[in-house]
Amino acid sequence: MIGPAWTLFDRVAADYDGVLPFFADFGRAIVDAVDPPAGCRFLDLGAGRGALTGPALARGCRVTAVDAAPAMCTRLRADHPGAEVHVMDAQALDLPAGGYDVVAASFVIHVLDDPAAGVAEAYRVLAPGGRFAFTGGSARGGTGPDLPAPSLGTRMDALFMEFATHLPPGGSMGRPVDAADLLAEAGFVDLREDHAAVAVTVADNGTLWRWILTHGYRAFVEDLPADRRAEFRQRVLALPTDDRVLRRVTPVWSGRKPA
Repeated sequence: MIGPAWTLFDRVAADYDGVLPFFADFGRAIVDAVDPPAGCRFLDLGAGRGALTGPALARGCRVTAVDAAPAMCTRLRADHPGAEVHVMDAQALDLPAGGYDVVAASFVIHVLDDPAAGVAEAYRVLAPGGRFAFTGGSARGGTGPDLPAPSLGTRMDALFMEFATHLPPGGSMGRPVDAADLLAEAGFVDLREDHAAVAVTVADNGTLWRWILTHGYRAFVEDLPADRRAEFRQRVLALPTDDRVLRRVTPVWSGRKPA
């Protein structure tokens, strides 16, 4: 994707997570994995529509939520009035050092222009002994539970891999990150890998296509050449209908700032 990722999320804010509750379901699972205690100072980086903010508030956390997309923050304030919300770049936080007990980021770090800067900022704003958690893979860890094959998720993955060959240089959004390396290089210790999983029922392939256009996958679609974009849409609409459950598993890596 050409330009910063937040501009796409600003465009899709009204529909984000509205077609399927995908990120909201993931958010609850991620917060369960992080297990923040009631009363802790919780910072949600790249908060979107509040997938982590809502569950953290429900646990009694004092939540600050930041996102670079103004439209996301407008809706976040309306949906979660108990949170303190700011339009802010996760790579350059206008927040005091040592002000938070827990920092978490759901599907954010890999879409930053400089993932290491985002992790370093999380380290800076954490109090000594605080923990930072984010979704991301790592060469050091396992892969987590396998998805069943064939399944809706594995078929979608194969389709994206096939069409990725048609993207221009720098197309789509985000890049793989090694979570453990990023955490260690920033100074975190006691690294831990947990997993979060979701299983979301999809009514039909038309719903699946609409969902693809409401989040980061849209960058992939828009960056395809026009003819390939039309073909990709038709292939999505023609996916087998024997499995209507979209299953996803993500590693949740975390590290502690030394006391």
